[in-house]
Amino acid sequence: MDHPFRSAAVGGFNKQDVLTFLEAQAKQAAQTQQDFQTRLEEAEQQRDALRQERDSLSAQLEQVRRELETARQSRDSLSVQLEQAEQELSASRKQAEQLAREVERLRRDRDELRQQMEAVRPDAQAYIELKERTAGVELEAHRRAQSIQEKAERDAQKARRQVEQWFQRVEREYDALCSRVEATVSHAASELEKAGASLDQLSELMSSQGDALDGVRRAYSATELGRPEAPMPIDEE
Repeated sequence: MDHPFRSAAVGGFNKQDVLTFLEAQAKQAAQTQQDFQTRLEEAEQQRDALRQERDSLSAQLEQVRRELETARQSRDSLSVQLEQAEQELSASRKQAEQLAREVERLRRDRDELRQQMEAVRPDAQAYIELKERTAGVELEAHRRAQSIQEKAERDAQKARRQVEQWFQRVEREYDALCSRVEATVSHAASELEKAGASLDQLSELMSSQGDALDGVRRAYSATELGRPEAPMPIDEE
C-alpha cells in the first residue's frame, strides 16, 4: 500500500500526514461497513418477501387440493345417484316382466277355456259369447300390460338420459378442474422451486457479505491498534 508520508524535521513521518491518512482510512472503512449493512438489510427484506410468497403459494396449493377433494366427493355422490337410477330401472323391468307373466297366465286360462268349450259345446252361441268375452279380457290385459311396459320404458329412458347428462356434466367439470389443478400445481411447484433457489442464492450472498464485513471490521481494528507512535524515517537516496 502506498503511504505518501512526508518526513518530519526531526526523524519519522509528518504527524499530520499520518493522521490524515488514518482518518481517510477510517472514513472509508466506515462507509464500506455502512454499504455492507445497507445491502445486508436489503437482502434480509428480499428474503422475508420470498418467504411470504412461498407461504402464499403453499396456501393456494392447499386450497386447490381442497377443491379437488370436493370435486371427488361430488363425483362419488353422482355415482350413487346413477346406481339408484339403475336400481329403479331394474325395478321397472321387473314390473314389466311381472305383467308379461300375468298376460301369459291369462293366455293359458284362455286356452283352458277353449279346451273346455271344445269338450262341452252344448250351446254354440254361449261358446261364441264366452270366446268374445275372453278375447276382450285378453285384449284389455294385453293393452294394459303394453301401456305399463311402454310407460316403464319411457321412464327408464328418461332416467337414463338424465343420469347420462349428469355424468357427462360431472366429467366435463372434473376434467376442467383437473386441468386447472394441474396447471396451478405446476405453477406453484415452479414458483416454489424458484423461491428455493433464490433463498439459496440469498443465503450464499449474505454469507459472503458477512465474511467481507468481518474482514473490513478486522482491517479497521488492525488499523486502530497498529498505529505507530514514532515511525522511522525513510532514507532518501
